[in-house]
Amino acid sequence: MRTLIDGATVIPMNDDAPVIFDGAVLVDEGRIADVGVSASVHARSAGSAIDRVIDARGKVVLPGFVSVHNHLGYSVFRGRAEDIGHTAVQSLYVPMSTILAREERGALAALSTAELLRGGVTTVLQMEEDADVTAPFVEQSGIRALLGVMAHDIDVDALNRGKTVFDERVRAQQLEQAITFAEHINGRADGRLKAVMAINTLSTSSPDLMRELRDTADRLDIPVSLHLGIGEQDEVRKVHGGAGAFQLACDNGFLDERAVAVHCYMVDDDDIALMARSGAALAHCPLMNQFRGCIAPAEAMRAAGIDIGLGIDNYFSDHFEVLRACIAVARIRANDPAVAQSADILARATIGSAKVLGLDAEIGSLEPGKKADLQIVDARRYGLTPLNDPVRTLVYHAHAKDIDLVMVDGRVVVEDGRVTGIDEDDLLRRAEAAGNAAWARFADQHGGYAVPH
Repeated sequence: MRTLIDGATVIPMNDDAPVIFDGAVLVDEGRIADVGVSASVHARSAGSAIDRVIDARGKVVLPGFVSVHNHLGYSVFRGRAEDIGHTAVQSLYVPMSTILAREERGALAALSTAELLRGGVTTVLQMEEDADVTAPFVEQSGIRALLGVMAHDIDVDALNRGKTVFDERVRAQQLEQAITFAEHINGRADGRLKAVMAINTLSTSSPDLMRELRDTADRLDIPVSLHLGIGEQDEVRKVHGGAGAFQLACDNGFLDERAVAVHCYMVDDDDIALMARSGAALAHCPLMNQFRGCIAPAEAMRAAGIDIGLGIDNYFSDHFEVLRACIAVARIRANDPAVAQSADILARATIGSAKVLGLDAEIGSLEPGKKADLQIVDARRYGLTPLNDPVRTLVYHAHAKDIDLVMVDGRVVVEDGRVTGIDEDDLLRRAEAAGNAAWARFADQHGGYAVPH
């Protein structure tokens, strides 16, 4: 099918390619066939049949966002974890992992996936417990995804009592689940779905678990990912006999050129240097992290040569807010309004994030031959008029609600601001019911949830 997006302002994100005013994008069989000034694209495609013309006057076309870190089913924690800082991991996340039923996680993940698409995210790296149950809706929705079971091999009951005990039976079960799922999902949907091998944290993962997951990643030629530099240094040294977190990850195959290290908001100069030498990339989640009062030194890490992508993490599906958070925290940290310029951060959210996932040859910019993963923002909205500079206006003022259409592989997955092919009312009802049921059981077993006074 050939689709012409015509009359748009086009932001290619291709190196230093300028914004194209009165531009056009021609999509042919899922790939971008041509990009340029409308008159030139029309001339080059003269005589060729066009199946659909999208009138994009007053709108902006740009690549779809790439979110390099998400837990889709963690939308269950909305309104529960935002105010309790680092205690959320022990008091909410770990206990809920044994309570949330698979069908409930699936319903919540479906909601998050639809929200991502609605917000212009066309590619996501998703890792969490029972990620396999999130896959059917992810595949149906049309989003591009790297999916992985977030493994651990600790006795959760012992952890709830304050003890870390690695359990061979848990390890065997987690490895079977993670590896079987990776083998099943990798390359599905004509390559739109890919596997990733993931662990939760170093303090909840044994070296045996990490090495087996890494061996599988090498065999399947897929990335690995983990939360790192998150303030667990003392716990890691205690659990792993004195080993430092970054060196431990490096020694066990989770810090190299195929690794995506998430957060890294508690690092020192030696950690940054080791990470830079390893070739690992950073999944920077500034919107989520700012509510914990900790922000990765992303600009210093970038200066050290570390590739950086942006992630939404747990709750937030408006990726424009992630861009603004990235700029705000960098400037506050540096006390300098000149750092983290809007064009650089938009590149970080698109082609830069695609590079972190090893997908920049296929997605992340609007170039002939690349996959047609793109979004169209209606600039004829409150907050976006006058458009003035399109890049700055979008980065500082746009929201997910302003997105009119989204394509993945040339397939329209959002149109007129609605996710195609799903019953949104039913999706919301099922997610609400899943959350209510899970929290009711959580209260029965744990006496409610922590609220600061």
